[in-house]
Amino acid sequence: MSRRFLITFVMFAGLLVSNRPLAAQSQQPAAQAQKAPQASQPQQPRQPERIAVADLKKKLDSGEKMLLIDVREDWELKADGAIPGAIHIPVADIDARMQDIPKDVQLVFY
Repeated sequence: MSRRFLITFVMFAGLLVSNRPLAAQSQQPAAQAQKAPQASQPQQPRQPERIAVADLKKKLDSGEKMLLIDVREDWELKADGAIPGAIHIPVADIDARMQDIPKDVQLVFY
């Protein structure tokens, strides 16, 4: 029993030691990519942010360019109304309609 344990331990240790150089190599390109200038990398999409209603109203009143997308259901839209100029795409249809949504403008989903 102890011989099997020893053989298993040696094999496991060998795997750890043999994978160590690979781990170091795989970390090097990541470190080099971080040092590379930002201009050569494609621009990453911004992460979604929440905006307070009052702040959204200020932006709308100032004329800031943005596209409002109302993702509520039809019955919610009829019951509560909509912001003028917003387009209505129910949340269930967003994936199918992504090609219709422009990428060059700030989007506000509500």
